Amino acid sequence: MKIAKNSKGIALFSAIILAVIVGIFLIGLYILFTSVFRGTEEKRTFVSVKEAASSGARYGASMTNFPVEWEENACQTFRLDFRIAGRNERGENEIIVCRIASIDTPGQEISGTSREPVTGSAQGRAVFKITSIARFPEGPPTPLQQVSRVEAVYIR
Repeated sequence: MKIAKNSKGIALFSAIILAVIVGIFLIGLYILFTSVFRGTEEKRTFVSVKEAASSGARYGASMTNFPVEWEENACQTFRLDFRIAGRNERGENEIIVCRIASIDTPGQEISGTSREPVTGSAQGRAVFKITSIARFPEGPPTPLQQVSRVEAVYIR
C-alpha cells in the first residue's frame, strides 16, 4: 500500500507538468497563427490599396473624354471612396488630372514624361498627367495608414 501512495504523488506531478507543456504549446500555436494571419491581412490591404490607385488613374483617364475644353495647365481633382471586403474602415482615393501639353509636331518631347519621341499619329492631341493617391484608412497620415500613388501620362 505504501507504493500506491508514492505513485499518486508522482502521477499528480506528471499531470501538472504535462498540462503546463500542453498549455505552452497551445499558446505558441495561437501566437504563430495570429502573426501569420496578420501578415496576410496587411498584404491583402496593400494589394487592395494599390489596385484602388490604379483604378483611380484609369478613372482619371476616362474623365478626359468628356466634351469639356481643357485649358493648358488646367487641373481637376476628383475624390472617390472605397472599401475593402471584411474591413469597417473606408479608404479615400484622390485623383488629380492636369492637361500639361498639346502635341504640335511629331517627334516632340513633352516635359516631365518619357524621353521617347511622340509619333505622328499623336499629333494634334492633348497630353494629360494623371496622379492617383489611394489612402487606407482615410484621414490624416498615420504609421498604420497604407498609401499607394500611381502617376500616368495620357494622350487624348
